[in-house]
Amino acid sequence: MDSEIRWWFTGFETGLAALPEEERGTLLRGCAENCLQMGMLDFYRGVQERSGGGIDEFFQALGKMSGLETEVVRPGKEFWLIFHQCTCSLHTQGYINSCLLCECSRQSVLYILRELWPERSFDVDPEGTILNGAQDCRFHIVEQEGA
Repeated sequence: MDSEIRWWFTGFETGLAALPEEERGTLLRGCAENCLQMGMLDFYRGVQERSGGGIDEFFQALGKMSGLETEVVRPGKEFWLIFHQCTCSLHTQGYINSCLLCECSRQSVLYILRELWPERSFDVDPEGTILNGAQDCRFHIVEQEGA
């Protein structure tokens, strides 16, 4: 790991912590969208296509993949998406270990859902993350009422 880059990320973490939550989300939304454009969005589109386009089937298909677990709580409306490891390169390569980075993952899930089901709106809440000391990263997903 390049020590100058690590030094830069230490400052980035400090700046991120100083931002109000909404501004932090705006900043990390751009990071999440850029990261997904590198190939993972196509992966999720492929899962959607292979599972027939339905959201319940999409989550069921994801749940069969290694390193992931899902639960359809209320069909079409409420889900759990659970990652058994943090796969963010910024963390795995030792640049950032702050749970503030988990907002990027939350924004990634929101972006995927918006791209795959643009007519719907969802709330995504992290209910524990690896960088926050949990065993895995759990995202509770609920379709917004009236959406």
